[in-house]
Amino acid sequence: MPFIRESWYPAGWSAALGAEPVARTFLGDEVVLYRAENGDPVALANTCPHRFAALAKGKLHGDAIACPYHGLRFGPDGRCVHNPHGPATGAMRVRSYPLVERHGMMWIWMGDAAHADPAGIPVLSAREDARFDWVDGYLYVEGNYQLVIDNLLDLTHVEFLHPFLADPTDTFPTEVTCFEQGDEVVSRYTRPQCNRTQLVAGLWDEAPEVISLMSEMRWSAPANLIQRNGFDVALHTDMDNTHAQVPLCHLLTPETELTTHYFWAGGRNLKRGDEQIAQGFRFGVEGAFKGEDEPMIADIQQRMRGRDLFEMKPLLLPIDKSAVLARRRVSDLLKREAG
Repeated sequence: MPFIRESWYPAGWSAALGAEPVARTFLGDEVVLYRAENGDPVALANTCPHRFAALAKGKLHGDAIACPYHGLRFGPDGRCVHNPHGPATGAMRVRSYPLVERHGMMWIWMGDAAHADPAGIPVLSAREDARFDWVDGYLYVEGNYQLVIDNLLDLTHVEFLHPFLADPTDTFPTEVTCFEQGDEVVSRYTRPQCNRTQLVAGLWDEAPEVISLMSEMRWSAPANLIQRNGFDVALHTDMDNTHAQVPLCHLLTPETELTTHYFWAGGRNLKRGDEQIAQGFRFGVEGAFKGEDEPMIADIQQRMRGRDLFEMKPLLLPIDKSAVLARRRVSDLLKREAG
């Protein structure tokens, strides 16, 4: 499967990259991440051009990383800066990938470096909003990244798969709308009345038994999804002024055709500064992703046996509209790059 390469992808939360090199695969390319002496993050191809050893298994020497096999050292721009066996010539180099830190995330450009404009990095404005406290995490998904996008754009599955986020006994009706807005596909899920959830009860002590729920998911290519969630008293349907607000970021990078890096972040406007609440919030949100979404996606991926979704002629329901629109946009971008 080809990937959209002319785009910024999440490479890892900034806080997760410390003093040791980290090996990751993005879009089928093996990459090593490390920090230079001044703290700037570096991304290089993870394969030494001499005998193809993994650079991530080597040691750092100042700004350079040394091959663990024969000691060649490569600097942040990919050039060999030290050859213990002779001169370091210009031909001795590895690929360097543009890597920029923003919103607490490292963003990598997998396409032509000449086209890597940092102005194109996704804007995660909620991450900079002082009203929210945040927790974040990482999930390795045994499934194609488009299956993860399908899952996130279809908010109706929450009622059936996530008891922490919804009451499975709830019978109140759900309103689902979908539309395109500029470069985004937007999916909205509204429940003017629904039973109080475990998530809401943990954040909002005075929450009534019947509340209102509003959720909006915005997807932008290739695989970035920003979600707003609002909870209030029953029949309150003004998303911008809900009492309890829980924004989420779902940032995806394909590892291979069948696996995905899933970086997530969750914010809350209630009980800020409470570390116990933060840990409970993390446990609940991460549990929904790791214990419920990921096994479902992995099972579906296995059952597809390498076939394309539309090749299998899926039964499409009205709730699938947003996922289909996103897949069409990905297909169009792939054709444009190929052309």
